[in-house]
Amino acid sequence: MPAERKNARIVRWRDEFYLFYFDHSDGKQRRLLCRNLGANNAEQRAELVRNYRLQEKLDETEVVRRGGRLAYDTVLVDAVDRYLTHSERREVARSSNPKAREGLSAKSGQIIRETVGHFRAWLERAGHLRLTTGRLDAALLGDYFRFVASEDTRWGNRPVRRSGATVNRYRANVKACLIYLDDLRPPLFPDFKPLRKVLKRRPTDAPQARAFTPVELTAFLEAALEWESPDVTVTVKRQKGQGKKERFQQSVSARPSTPVSRLFLLLALTGCRLGEALGLTWEDVDLERGRVTIRAQKTGRTRVLPLVGAPEGDVAPNFLDLLKAWRKEAPKAVFVLPHNGTDLPVFPKSAWQMVNERAELNRIGPQMLRQNFTSYAASLGIPSTVAALWQGHSAGVAERHYRAQVLERLPGSSIEESMGLS
Repeated sequence: MPAERKNARIVRWRDEFYLFYFDHSDGKQRRLLCRNLGANNAEQRAELVRNYRLQEKLDETEVVRRGGRLAYDTVLVDAVDRYLTHSERREVARSSNPKAREGLSAKSGQIIRETVGHFRAWLERAGHLRLTTGRLDAALLGDYFRFVASEDTRWGNRPVRRSGATVNRYRANVKACLIYLDDLRPPLFPDFKPLRKVLKRRPTDAPQARAFTPVELTAFLEAALEWESPDVTVTVKRQKGQGKKERFQQSVSARPSTPVSRLFLLLALTGCRLGEALGLTWEDVDLERGRVTIRAQKTGRTRVLPLVGAPEGDVAPNFLDLLKAWRKEAPKAVFVLPHNGTDLPVFPKSAWQMVNERAELNRIGPQMLRQNFTSYAASLGIPSTVAALWQGHSAGVAERHYRAQVLERLPGSSIEESMGLS
């Protein structure tokens, strides 16, 4: 029969006083030298015993509440690695059986690796490699999110700082990681409530929806076509000796596997998400009836966009003719967008940014083209419920977050004509 566990107490051995107490983090008895704890007389040792007995009761209560022994001495970095491994398994589960809707999409897995992986890398760089979960506090998390907000990053070749919405995305993913760890048994955190306060989303300025003018849209398309021309050259700056710099023109050495111009037209004239455009296959394009079936990765729902023949009016009849030309050009292709040298179409991020700069535009991004589609549809009198159905979100989202005023548009009966992309 095991001996009954004793409360914190002082034991004298070989003219030294030792404190014995029960550590609920691993269920073992611990021994500490009183002299090392600053207890050098009877009064101080008595106070030490009172404090440790109180801590024992608090830990024991927490064990009963959580249903198991504690594990506050778990290294935080190791726990975060465990969550990342768990996320990878969920991603594999989704990719092996997408119809089951279990696990994580590839996009969500990538975001988790970027955000939670960034948190892990910061812990290592900031000297917290051996920090235990029991010692994680709100102050340290606050330091991390302030670092995320102030860290220099880049958008293309331009240095930028993360927006409030982006910092909230880091906060949400780190929060999901810590909640997963807090639900483990044995528990890893003594008290999760203070951490929740610093993990709460911060209010941010709502981003304004944007509707581009036909001049801006055609400028981007022309710049993309010019960039893809074999005769295009770029200015190269090179440092020579004694502080001298030289500039010279040279042809573009590398072309993106997925042309910016084609991706731009597909996004602008269908209003689909970036991942949906990159994953669109010819099996989902009905060239005879002019219908595009879009299988949403985000919601798992399938929707149909009629390029022609919709009761509300045609969307993009000339783009349908262009799709037919693309199909004749590559009759055996699986994906609508080219992907020379890669297994799948990929987003040409650097080339897209270069086109923005050549067109002398602040920014035209894939998500902004979804807003642009909603705005132009509304300007033609297409109900927001119909536009939302075509784009795969609710009418409320379309009105609150996607619709913007279209102050300039070209006359025409279709969305592509009003955009100037016909």
